[in-house]
Amino acid sequence: MLDLVQVRTFLAVAREGNFTRAASSLHYAQSSVTAQVQGLEESLGSPLFHRLPRSLELTQVGHAFLPHAQRLLAVADEAMQSARAHSEPAGALMLSACESVLTYRLPALLRQFQTDFPQVEIVLNAASVAESGPPVQSGVDVGVSISERIRDPQLITHVLRPEPIRAVVASEHPLVSRKRISAADIVAEQLLLTEETCSYRAVFEHALRESGVRAGHALAFASVEAIKQCALSRMGIAVLPEMVVAENLRAGTLVALRWPTTPLKVYTQLVRRRDRWFSPAMQAFWQTAIDTIGATKSPKDRARAKQ
Repeated sequence: MLDLVQVRTFLAVAREGNFTRAASSLHYAQSSVTAQVQGLEESLGSPLFHRLPRSLELTQVGHAFLPHAQRLLAVADEAMQSARAHSEPAGALMLSACESVLTYRLPALLRQFQTDFPQVEIVLNAASVAESGPPVQSGVDVGVSISERIRDPQLITHVLRPEPIRAVVASEHPLVSRKRISAADIVAEQLLLTEETCSYRAVFEHALRESGVRAGHALAFASVEAIKQCALSRMGIAVLPEMVVAENLRAGTLVALRWPTTPLKVYTQLVRRRDRWFSPAMQAFWQTAIDTIGATKSPKDRARAKQ
């Protein structure tokens, strides 16, 4: 088996014509260069150089071996460059997320990711708000889920941040003036909810059952924006992640009801399949998500904030 270091040293000696200049060009000790050439000659079973008093000359075997050595190193260098290229984040990256995450969490993340890794092509798969399973099916590389904690041995997850769930109404709604609100007061109103399989609807309905009541009349929507607009139009009580209504709460156009007393919450989480190769592009997106929208910032993100 040929040693590529020995082959590279042989080419340097052939180019420079003596061991001293070859050692200088390679930043090796002369004794190391001599030993490497001798080792290669032993592997080939024949001397490669005539040792003259002031110089070296290639033997017939050396002349025959020279073009093969050049091609061998060229192929080795090409292989190294190819491997390095594939170790850098590049190519297509398929992401999946539901509407609320796409609208309120991903823009800042995607902007930062494209700035840092412009060679990665992002392909977005908009998941339905009603999809209850982790969004990592059909070739998806990384899912950004808003749900209860995902516990599945086939998946690797990372919780980015908790997402409080709020029951909100228009500022003119009669319940706004109530100092105390019960679960019965909530279900007596028309509820504006996501579809039945949505995680935060499930969390809300569980809280109602824990209080001994069940949801009464409800309108179900596939869009969180539609729910918010209906709440602004005084059509009932909307149950949404706080991030969806945060600007409205600050502006006073929507008001969060004081029920339940213990805040409900789900989590924005990164999700990927355990059996899928964690490519450089996936690794880069995963870390950028943690740095950009994670509730606990990494040292990299804190350093970026100081710049």
